[in-house]
This record gives sequence, C-alpha cells and structure tokens, in this order.
Amino acid sequence: MTGEAESDAPGDGADDSGPHVRSLLGAYVLEALGPAEDRRVAGHLARCDACGAAYLEVADVPSLLALLDEEDLL
Repeated sequence: MTGEAESDAPGDGADDSGPHVRSLLGAYVLEALGPAEDRRVAGHLARCDACGAAYLEVADVPSLLALLDEEDLL
C-alpha cells in the first residue's frame, strides 16, 4: 500500500495516461472532443464496464444543463 487514494491509482481512469477514459467523460458527454478522441472514448466505453458505469453517472449532464437559464449561472 503506497498511501495513494484509490482513485489516484495509475490506470484507473483518473487521468487519460492509462487505458481508461474517465477524465474525458465530461468532454465526451458535452460533445467537446475531436473526432479521433471521440472514437477512442466510444470504443473504450463499449468494452470497459467500469468506465461505462462512470459514463452513465454523467450522461444526463447536458440535458440537466439545458434546464438552466443564464440567471441560474450568475
């Protein structure tokens, strides 16, 4: 045990240096990735249950953001 938080472990998707894509999910659901990165994330989500579950947690964010008015953000 190194004393690192579990979510900071290499390859767990906390950053995109490993095979997982969790750090890209916010941009993915907001359609803010370039085409190549978008395909990489989509392909990974199709085969990784852990990242797929993380995606489901944020997938509704765009529709929730659409409910806000400019005044709500100030």
